[in-house]
Amino acid sequence: MAGCLERLAPYMRAGGTPRAAAFYRDSVDAYWTGHGELAAPDADRIAAVGAKLSDLYEDSIEAQIFGVVVGAAEAARQSTAEFMEQLVAWTVDLWSELGPEDEDWGEREAQAQRDTLAMTQQRPAEASAQIRMLSARLGVEWAAGLANHGLLNADPKRPEIVIPPPDLPYQVGDVVAVSCPWTPTVTTRRGKYHAAVRWPWAVLDPDSAYRPNGSFAFPVDESSEPWWPYQLRPPAAELDEGDRCVVGIPPMRCYVMRSDRYDPPRDDGFLPRGTASIALLPAGSGYAAAAHVWLERAEPIEMKLLHRPYGALRSGDVVDDANGHRLQFVPPFLFYADGRRVRPAWPLALVTRDRVTPPPDAVDAVATATALGSHPDEIERWLTCSEVPYTAAVAEELFDET
Repeated sequence: MAGCLERLAPYMRAGGTPRAAAFYRDSVDAYWTGHGELAAPDADRIAAVGAKLSDLYEDSIEAQIFGVVVGAAEAARQSTAEFMEQLVAWTVDLWSELGPEDEDWGEREAQAQRDTLAMTQQRPAEASAQIRMLSARLGVEWAAGLANHGLLNADPKRPEIVIPPPDLPYQVGDVVAVSCPWTPTVTTRRGKYHAAVRWPWAVLDPDSAYRPNGSFAFPVDESSEPWWPYQLRPPAAELDEGDRCVVGIPPMRCYVMRSDRYDPPRDDGFLPRGTASIALLPAGSGYAAAAHVWLERAEPIEMKLLHRPYGALRSGDVVDDANGHRLQFVPPFLFYADGRRVRPAWPLALVTRDRVTPPPDAVDAVATATALGSHPDEIERWLTCSEVPYTAAVAEELFDET
């Protein structure tokens, strides 16, 4: 597995952003040093950050490569022959897509995999050294071939720093208490995989480009789809068409993964048209698809802020740290200087807010909040409150969009 990933490292170094290439190199090194059994923290870190980077690269070759990295982390945790065979198949397909049409790069990778398998019959230390040398040589050779065919992007475009709107009631990283009273409704349809219920708070938009029927579908197998805070009682698996039930959100603690403002308001078939939404994950969960919740709809959803990291700062604030660095704050705990993420030294001094000189009370609040402690302490407090199962370094990566 490590040898398979090693061959892709030169491609990432030549075609990925510095952050992506560094993460990939660290991941491959973790596989090598794991000697066949990757430690759980490493596997969790690689799966979480790899999934995040795969999303950021969207439908690109790099996204597929990070998909292989995440698959490898899963394989390391499961250690089944079937999963390893699937990983090899992914990599072979990936090389086939990377290579020019007149050369069968996938077959070359398949042969390299067979050669690797033969090497594993030796003693582990000898096999590891031999596989690593072969993989490194082949990787450099193949990446050079790709470059000659013009398939490598040697100057990737870095995404711009995304600064969320400062005027939303909830911002990225907020830990909140969420609930919605149980409200009676009825099952409108029951299929093999879903049960649809009439949404009791639905107000249809007569001018919408869509034609929703006012029902929402819940999966019969809740593990088959991304998490959503709303629940049915009884659950969808126990409902038939015409059955009465209730829908709501039991009291729970969540944290905000995204906050968005829409101008013009978003048309999704319901009124009022949404101008603001947040994406939530339940406390204790790691990186996954977050559930979007509108902030202005008729649902009587109740939210209470429990914890906000760097609560004295607002999105986009400019500060000076104790080392003299001028930094821009991006929630929940990211600071940038010239497009590069920096960990600030406390205390912090607020310089500008909304591009103007801030009022004295705002300056005093930031100075007081950062007079004692440190940046790592602030992240640890958030990790404790959100119960997110990552280290501080991984938490920063999950929220970094650059």
